[in-house]
Amino acid sequence: MLWRLLSAIILLFWAVMTGLVIRDTYFPDHSRFAIVPPRFVFDLFLTQAAATNNTLHFYHDREKLGHTTFAIRKKSETEDPPTYALLATGTVQLPDEGEKTTEVNFRINGELLDAERWQNMDLEIKVAATKTEASIAWKVGDKLPEIEVKQGNQVIMNSAMLKTMMALKTPATGQFGWMSQIQAGAADSNTASPLVAREGIMDLAGKQRRCYIISLKVLKLEEVRAYFTEVGELARIELPQGYRLIEPMMHGLEANMNTMQ
Repeated sequence: MLWRLLSAIILLFWAVMTGLVIRDTYFPDHSRFAIVPPRFVFDLFLTQAAATNNTLHFYHDREKLGHTTFAIRKKSETEDPPTYALLATGTVQLPDEGEKTTEVNFRINGELLDAERWQNMDLEIKVAATKTEASIAWKVGDKLPEIEVKQGNQVIMNSAMLKTMMALKTPATGQFGWMSQIQAGAADSNTASPLVAREGIMDLAGKQRRCYIISLKVLKLEEVRAYFTEVGELARIELPQGYRLIEPMMHGLEANMNTMQ
């Protein structure tokens, strides 16, 4: 279970780094929804951050698994173009054998130049039940992230070990099939597109409301979409495979979770 969890998280992490491409067919050129700069949406969010709760509940389909808190800040008010620092922390209860669950705590730090291009990102994962910690670090220019997994005080996996396993094609390689996808995607990392933001419409509390949608493509197969209200409140984030983050105070959102467009 642990390796499947770490594999899925690392794959999603690297996919974000190498596959930031908006799907053209989702918003065709003649769409009524206009493109806006991502920094415009982030600045709206910053004006609301002090007055609103930025904790979202984490769901798989309709099952609540945990929660995540988001924060965005500018590193400097005088820098041009500005660099935005993003922070997400949270806890999820992931299904294990039988009816058991495993609690996973995580922390993500990242920086975006002009709210569009990733400069670096760090991910930390802790599983107290197994005394396991994992860290993943990436910065612009890296072809592959630096990975380290520890159980207790012992390093049980790192980037060098993974590369060796892939080169030797050991039996354990099957547990890390995501590495081949990472390596294939790394060749295209220099051509990855930045985050893209557009105007849109979402159903909130039974009413159609204008919103802003920031989208990115994951390994050219899936899409991640973050929905912000007109005034910059983070309403929800749609993730691949039926996972989503929902702002619980926006009444009616869960009942209409399939009506966003």
